[in-house]
Amino acid sequence: MKNSLMTFLFMCLSVTYSFSQVHVKGNRYFDIAAGTVDGIEHDLNRDNAGFWISLGTGKYNKFENSWRWNLDYLQKTYAYSPDGNSTGIIPVRHYSVQFGHAFKLLQSKRRVFYLNAIPQLIAGYESVNNNISTAGNYHINNRNKFLIGGMIGLEIEIENFNIQAKQRWLPTSSTKIFHTQLGIGYRFNR
Repeated sequence: MKNSLMTFLFMCLSVTYSFSQVHVKGNRYFDIAAGTVDGIEHDLNRDNAGFWISLGTGKYNKFENSWRWNLDYLQKTYAYSPDGNSTGIIPVRHYSVQFGHAFKLLQSKRRVFYLNAIPQLIAGYESVNNNISTAGNYHINNRNKFLIGGMIGLEIEIENFNIQAKQRWLPTSSTKIFHTQLGIGYRFNR
């Protein structure tokens, strides 16, 4: 089952790549990306672990840049130790919409490698501990709130794959103002 699913996904990605052109004026693209937040810790039962997932779309202009928007989900966990022995976890989730522009910084002659700068505006919602104000016998001062901020990042495109490094700034967050995101993604050009 697992091998047939991987074969199917590989065939879909190969067909998408063979019929697509990259960075052509007026063409649209769809992105799917995922990665880590503030480090590489992947166990969500540990302190400061996190991940993000993004779905996005964009449209190229005549300078091979693109206007883009994304729907993002980000989750972080913070540990607390009420008695010094056992550890509890407080989940923090961000649901956001991002809008911005991707500026081409470098490009290869064959148009298979791009380095892009990506400034974006962010609007969203932050959920702290699933809107429960207590954790064990302790009161949580952080509250759910609406988020407004921005993000700047670098993206390396190699054919349809991309590697992303982003810095998220959320001054209205009740938990943490800056988040560093690292991830990989795949772009479907049409």
